[in-house]
Amino acid sequence: MTDKSTATYGGLSRLNHWLGALLFSGVILVGLYLAYSGVEGEERAPIMAMHRATGTVLLLFALWRVWWRIRQGFPAPMAGVPGWQITAARVTHWGLIFCMLAMPLSGVFLMSLLGGRPINIYGLFTIPPIMDIDGIRPIGRQIHGLVAYAFIALIGLHFLAALKHALIDRDGTLARMLSGRAAGV
Repeated sequence: MTDKSTATYGGLSRLNHWLGALLFSGVILVGLYLAYSGVEGEERAPIMAMHRATGTVLLLFALWRVWWRIRQGFPAPMAGVPGWQITAARVTHWGLIFCMLAMPLSGVFLMSLLGGRPINIYGLFTIPPIMDIDGIRPIGRQIHGLVAYAFIALIGLHFLAALKHALIDRDGTLARMLSGRAAGV
């Protein structure tokens, strides 16, 4: 069910957007810290455990988010937006959705559960590994890293496009995600 008749995003869609932006940005920053800070051993273990637990929770959030977006559809583009920008926005949005799924799937399943590592969910319970497939962790790590950079690029593009619409075009596109009101309403 796609409702293209609406001119704006509802409250739950806006909550999904901003909560997802905050949580995914946070887990990406932690991942970059783990990858490039040189932190090792006992110092690294609790950060990695938190990263895995949060990635698992974000996988559930991403599944919810994808279901909600498919169910709700996207609001119609603002009047006067050129066709190439509409196409770029669609490609970017679906790319972001792909990354929201691929990032935790590659980390949770390939690197952890299929790589023989359990995931402790904030000390509440532990998800045991499914199996230990020889050589799957490096493949998962490669996918995880590539998706992370694609995600960062798409987030940056999305952010710059929002700024362009707010500061240059002044067309109300950003207002739909901030206030839930369409331009001129």
